[in-house]
Amino acid sequence: MTDIQISPEMLTPLRDKVVLITGSSSGIGKATVQLCLQLGAKVIAGDLNPIPEEIKITAQQQDQDQDRRSVFFFVKTDVTDWPSIRNLFVAGNAHFGRIDHVFANAGIGPRNTLLEETFDDDARELLSEPDLAVVKVNLVGMINTVRLAWYYLRRGRGSLVLAASASSVQSFGAGDYTIAKHGALGVIRGVGSDFAAGGVRLNGVAPSWTASGIVPREALTALGATVQDPEVVAKSVVMLFNDERRHGELIYSWEGKYREINKAERGLLDSAARILPTIEPSEEVMMERMKRWMAVSRTD
Repeated sequence: MTDIQISPEMLTPLRDKVVLITGSSSGIGKATVQLCLQLGAKVIAGDLNPIPEEIKITAQQQDQDQDRRSVFFFVKTDVTDWPSIRNLFVAGNAHFGRIDHVFANAGIGPRNTLLEETFDDDARELLSEPDLAVVKVNLVGMINTVRLAWYYLRRGRGSLVLAASASSVQSFGAGDYTIAKHGALGVIRGVGSDFAAGGVRLNGVAPSWTASGIVPREALTALGATVQDPEVVAKSVVMLFNDERRHGELIYSWEGKYREINKAERGLLDSAARILPTIEPSEEVMMERMKRWMAVSRTD
C-alpha cells in the first residue's frame, strides 16, 4: 500500500475536458462538480434533485470568464431507470460533442432492513420481499452507468471512476449498503481487463467518514467520527481522471489523507495472492480462456 499526495499540478490537466457526474447535487458529487468547473472543465450532471445555487453560480462565473458556450449541462436523472440514465449520456454527448471522463457517484445511505421480518398479510405468515432500494441505486445504478460509460468513453480513450467506500473492503454492519459497495470493487476487478483492452481506465475512490448528502457532518461528529470534507474525495476523483498510469486502483481517503489499496504493493490484490494457494493455470488465466471458449461457442 502506498500513501499518496495530491498536488495542484495533478488536477490542472482537466481543463477543457468533458466530465459526466451522477449524484451531482449533494455531498461528494456536488464537490466534484464544483472542482471540475473551477478547473475549467465542462460538466454533464445528473441527479433526481435540482442543482444547488452554488453550482449555478460557479457555472455562470466560468461561462463569463471563458466566454464560451455554457460549461454546465444538467439532466434530471434516475440511475436505476435505464431510459433515464441513457438519456443523460445521449443528451450530454449531444450538448458537448463528447464525454472524456465519468464519475459514477449516485448513491443513497443504508436502510439495513434486509433481515427485518415484514409480512404481506395480517396473519404475519407471508414474508415480504426484501427492500432492495439501496442495492438498486448504489449497485444496479452504477452498473447501468458503467455500461454507458464504456460505450461512450472508448471512442476517446477516457476514464471512469466509481464511488466505492471504506465498506467495500471492510465488515460494515449495514447489509444493503455494504453488499452494494463490495459490488463496486467487484466491478473494478470484473471488467477491468475489458476496459484496459478497450483503452479506457477504470478506478475507484473509497472514502472513510465524509460529510455528504447521505449522513450529515453533525451526526457523524456527534457519534465520534473524524469527518473529512467532500472536497477531499473530489480531489482523488480528478486525480484519477488525469493520471493515465492508474488503472484498476482504489484510492482510500481518511481525514484528508490518501492511500492506494487495491493494486499497489501490499494492497488487497497483493495480499490475496500471498494468502491463496498457487494454482496452475491461475484462476485469472482460466477465466480468460473461458471467455474465449464461450465466445467461440456462441458462434457455433
